[in-house]
Amino acid sequence: MKGPGVLCLEGDWDQSLESRLSIETALRLLENNHTIRLVHRDVGTRAELDHYVDRWLGGKELKGFDLIYLGFHGSAESFYIGDVGVSLDEFADLVDGRGTGKVFYFASCEVLAAEDDVLTGFCRRTGARAIAGYTRMVGWVEAAAFELLLVSALVSYRNMKAAYTGLRKEYPELTTKLGFRMAHANWASERSIAVAAAAS
Repeated sequence: MKGPGVLCLEGDWDQSLESRLSIETALRLLENNHTIRLVHRDVGTRAELDHYVDRWLGGKELKGFDLIYLGFHGSAESFYIGDVGVSLDEFADLVDGRGTGKVFYFASCEVLAAEDDVLTGFCRRTGARAIAGYTRMVGWVEAAAFELLLVSALVSYRNMKAAYTGLRKEYPELTTKLGFRMAHANWASERSIAVAAAAS
């Protein structure tokens, strides 16, 4: 199957080893609809994160997989693998300028609750085409439903600002309620939506 590739790295959403909660099933809907190609990996340690990011960026193995979906718990400017926090700054160090043309989507609560220069700086340091995510605590099911629309947009638009504008126009209530933000090296979406969402 040809088409845009998505690498999904996903952590545990709760403590129970019996839990089957995962975004993979929803993303497989997009794969079955020939919208994306999907590689999904469970990540339980920082070493596993480093390993898969290096494989993603380090060669031709995942050529055409230009969107990474990072599904972890989060807080402002950080996400968590178990109890281990990884800041946007640390993650930019891991990418180390190898992210040219890549889109980084943080499917994590609050990670993009940051100043504009933090988000644009991440893109400049990594080479990212865009960074996207939430600025507030979000409901898992509601966010997962939005992400079917979001991932479809992120893999189909060439211009990331236009992707954001399209999502805001088509789904204003969801993007506002979830505090959705995007940025690239020279632009960040309006903070007013993020501030309002974070305060609600």
